[in-house]
Amino acid sequence: MSGDILAIDVGTTALKIAVFSPDLVKRSEAQRRYAPHLYDHGKADVEPAVWWEALRECCGDASASLAGVEVVSLSVTTPGLTPMAGDGTALAPAVLFLDGRSRAQSAAIRARVGERRFLAETCNLPVSGGSSLSSMLWFRDEHPDIWAATAKFGHCNTYLVKRMTGHWAIDPSTASITGLYNTARNDLTWNQTVLGLAGIDEGMLPPLRQSHEPIGPIRLAIADELGLPRGCVVLCGGNDAVLAAFSGGLTEPGDINIISGTCDIASVCTDRPIASATFNVRCHVIPGRWLTFFVLNAGGEALDWFRRTACSELDADEFYGHYVPGVLDAFLLGPDPDAREADLPEYVPYIGGSRYSLEPLTGRFSGLTLQTTRDDLLLSIVRGNARYLGGHLAEVAEVVHLGHRVGISGGGARIRGMLEARRRWTGDFEYQFQDQSSLLGAAILGQISQLGRLPGSGHVSSGTMQEAIS
Repeated sequence: MSGDILAIDVGTTALKIAVFSPDLVKRSEAQRRYAPHLYDHGKADVEPAVWWEALRECCGDASASLAGVEVVSLSVTTPGLTPMAGDGTALAPAVLFLDGRSRAQSAAIRARVGERRFLAETCNLPVSGGSSLSSMLWFRDEHPDIWAATAKFGHCNTYLVKRMTGHWAIDPSTASITGLYNTARNDLTWNQTVLGLAGIDEGMLPPLRQSHEPIGPIRLAIADELGLPRGCVVLCGGNDAVLAAFSGGLTEPGDINIISGTCDIASVCTDRPIASATFNVRCHVIPGRWLTFFVLNAGGEALDWFRRTACSELDADEFYGHYVPGVLDAFLLGPDPDAREADLPEYVPYIGGSRYSLEPLTGRFSGLTLQTTRDDLLLSIVRGNARYLGGHLAEVAEVVHLGHRVGISGGGARIRGMLEARRRWTGDFEYQFQDQSSLLGAAILGQISQLGRLPGSGHVSSGTMQEAIS
């Protein structure tokens, strides 16, 4: 293990890169923000060219640190489903998890395959946006010209790996919620029954590879374009939330992780697939591990909506640095929080919709009176969001023994008073803030790949994984 690792994190609204030393010391970092398209009654997508331009600009910013890079590792938003021509050119914008265009296709394929089969084999029910199967069927129904021209449908890492190496690939952590992957078996195979009933040829899907696997050396022209060494190799990479949790040590059954960002995500590590209609199951980047994956589409985004709507006189620094902590302190440290809470309105946290419903759910307040203040509304949002994640942990606790510690990360967790609010409304756990990140998780994948101690099956052992993160 001798060279540096370039970690690339492609998010919903920003792309970040960081160069890490072989022992995971960060040498440099760069970021570019962009805006996805939100239009036409719920469509949500982004041009893959935007990802590439952001990557190119970030590499330019970090050019002084790129000479020693040996491995390029990806952390990506999922799905980012992209129809691509044979050379990897995107034929349409990448469909994001917020997308609502394929509800009819989701309902139809559920009825055709059967929800019981989906849960038993692929572990996830097709939903609009979150399921690549639904989005693929939408392209076939609504844009037969794109369907006919498509050589492969892939995710964000498929697009980037193809562009960088010329090879197709996708990994289980991103493929596992497609509705097409054998998530229960996690054996690098697509589900032939679902493919057959959906009328999709397996040849339209990328080959399945492990997240830590090198897919190929970077193409010479791409190395020159990005300022990278010509000899560096590109890994398949994995889902950003899985890698963020991985970087925080979510590796053993019963481990709990919460990401408090634009979305709020609660995950529990398991040693077997536990499927439910009310949450997703993702394959971990560790063999023999799965993650429950419960997403609130508008976690931090609901707070930002409240700032724009009810606190427009405050900028972001004033709102998050002073107003929100002040409201939480006044409630949590007040003389009778229980009595104060009894007067709060109820908030239903679907302002950003739901990943688990075929219908377009919406948020709402109830129980408003003339005495309701904007502080009350803020507390209701915080409580509603926290309770939503707490409900998932309570459901999983019925079948998995949960640990007492919760690793938590993200900007929302940094707000003073927010961890105390989590303890009150999500569950009485020990919340430990961790400076975990998708970038660090991608860098750990790079380190594992460099260790090179892989058993004959081609899977990295849990022991090797543990050594890499210790």
